[in-house]
Amino acid sequence: MTATLTGRIARSGAPLAEVPRAAVYCRISDDRRGLGLGVERQRQDCHELARRHGWEIVGTYIDNDVSAYSGKPRPQYADLMDAVRAAAVDVVLAWDPDRLHRSPAELESFIVAVERAGVDVVTVQAGEWDLSTANGRLTARLLGSIARHESEHKSERVRRALEQNATAGRPHGRRAYGWQRQRTPDGAVREVVVPEEAAVVRRIADALLAGESLRSVTAALNAEGIPSPAGKPWGKNMVRALVLRERNAGLRVHQGEIVGDGAWDAILDRGRWEQLRAALSDPGRRTSTGTAAAHLLSGLAHCGVCGAALRVAQNRGIPSYRCSASGCVIRRKVDLDRLIVGLVAARLARPDAVSLFVPDDSVERSAALAEAEQLRGRLDHAADQYADGAIDGRQLERITAKLRPLLAEAEGRSRVLDPAPLLDGLVGAEHWAEVWESLPLSRRRAVVDTLLTITVNRTRQGARTFDPEAVAIGWKGSAA
Repeated sequence: MTATLTGRIARSGAPLAEVPRAAVYCRISDDRRGLGLGVERQRQDCHELARRHGWEIVGTYIDNDVSAYSGKPRPQYADLMDAVRAAAVDVVLAWDPDRLHRSPAELESFIVAVERAGVDVVTVQAGEWDLSTANGRLTARLLGSIARHESEHKSERVRRALEQNATAGRPHGRRAYGWQRQRTPDGAVREVVVPEEAAVVRRIADALLAGESLRSVTAALNAEGIPSPAGKPWGKNMVRALVLRERNAGLRVHQGEIVGDGAWDAILDRGRWEQLRAALSDPGRRTSTGTAAAHLLSGLAHCGVCGAALRVAQNRGIPSYRCSASGCVIRRKVDLDRLIVGLVAARLARPDAVSLFVPDDSVERSAALAEAEQLRGRLDHAADQYADGAIDGRQLERITAKLRPLLAEAEGRSRVLDPAPLLDGLVGAEHWAEVWESLPLSRRRAVVDTLLTITVNRTRQGARTFDPEAVAIGWKGSAA
């Protein structure tokens, strides 16, 4: 290869620029730390080669941390090809052929483009890539096929390694919030709980199980300046995702499925984590995308005429609960709140209030729990068989694919939201009113919603004072 780029002259017959124009392309597939050291070394070697030949570098295109095998867009490669098609360069310069392509289909498009534009291809490691001849194109295709094979083989090795890690319950990826990695004397790596971070996870779990809203929990974390895993202010979705992680209960997940116990200590016990899943996935759980409820009974009490929810509005300057549809019924807020709080206090003061802490022990739930446990045992047995070599990876995948949906269905039937965390501290409280007023509004609303239904009917004709008899109360579940 000389500075005159004779290959290009032979193909195009077009006059060349006095100094050949070179476009440098650099790429590395994996740069987890974002340092760019790999592509920087490629760039230096390519620029040095251009200097030795006396070529003018008119563009350097760098795709850092982008795989050519994955098929994902490579923005800088696309810009390079635009320059080739526009005849803005005379030679494409790369460190090695596999930096340009690892896809046969992409290679064919590249061959067509450089042939039409009369552009030469040179690499630091393999010299000139003469794509103007059949032998040159054959060599390029053979190298491309080898590179593709290497990528596919590497992908298989990585997949098998991930499967083995998952089966053994070992962690994968970056450090998870709540744990840190330590090396044992024998050189192994284990995960240990970080007390300060684990305390944040438990605090979120306790608050949500006690009836607080995601909004109020998130606001409290930000108000206290507690750092989030991302180092940014907490968001509702971040709080929800953090507390619902399977690894909090010591469970290992692979490809979106629980595959067994993890090789780390749990932050939450399995039962408490299941309660959180039940609470946050409950379709009856009230959430708000706008302003959080600012009143005890907004949306909880309903109109006895049309069934619409009651909302707070001003009635002759007095805050009142009003039918949100047609104003069928109206009650002063202070009167209705006082009635409902009094009923809740009286119910929780009864001797049998402790029964509200008893979880559901129905035959159906017991059967579902037993079924779920049996399915977990079968999955664990399959994992042991795979570890012992009795079955291969494909057999393990088939077993897992068949049993996982059955387990999820059984777990769904076994979940019953335990009201104990919600009512903790309220049953038998000596200064009940003070305890009640100290609770966040979201928890007070959750207590009301857990214990009773409220239907406000029209009052008797001529009534001028609040009439408790016009409010229909229905006690739920074990509160009845």
